[in-house]
Amino acid sequence: MKNKRTCDYIAEAIQNEILSGRMEAGQPLRQEELSEKLGYSRMPVREALQILEEQGLVRRLATRHVVVADFSRRNIEEIFDMVGNVEKKALKDLAEMSFEWVYSAEGEDAEEKFHEFVYGTITNGLFRRLLETSADCYIRFASEETEMGKDPEQKRNKLETVHSAYCRKDTVVMEVALEEYYRLLTENVKKERGFEK
Repeated sequence: MKNKRTCDYIAEAIQNEILSGRMEAGQPLRQEELSEKLGYSRMPVREALQILEEQGLVRRLATRHVVVADFSRRNIEEIFDMVGNVEKKALKDLAEMSFEWVYSAEGEDAEEKFHEFVYGTITNGLFRRLLETSADCYIRFASEETEMGKDPEQKRNKLETVHSAYCRKDTVVMEVALEEYYRLLTENVKKERGFEK
């Protein structure tokens, strides 16, 4: 687990607002207003907005103003599908290299440890950055902030299946279980945003 700075906490609070739909696409995000609302100085708020821009949650306009990015149903599906495919490829490559993976699905941080293994082990820097960003933002939100995400049993079962299949080098079962896990995360976010009833 990485050490969090003030700007990381601010970014997480704004992530939750954006991903839940409480902040809408195109809504302007002004440093001064956010500083006052959140009770922090402008510098960590500015840094938080940069983090959010890197995560694709906000857009910087030509005028240098920052607005909330579009998170339609389709965008959410594409994000989780793409992240799932990258993680699936990474795990498949690691399994083929016989990279040892000791994992326990027990404990509050089991899901976090699962993703840390993948992005902490792969050598492709782009994939590592993408998976780390996704774990810190999109996966964290779906797992910790949505109503469905707060029930860990379904996710735990999927991740145990992925790990077990990885250890047996059964990439077919591993891929199917990982697809089901990401489908569950996608549904969590869509339901939280009111796309699914």
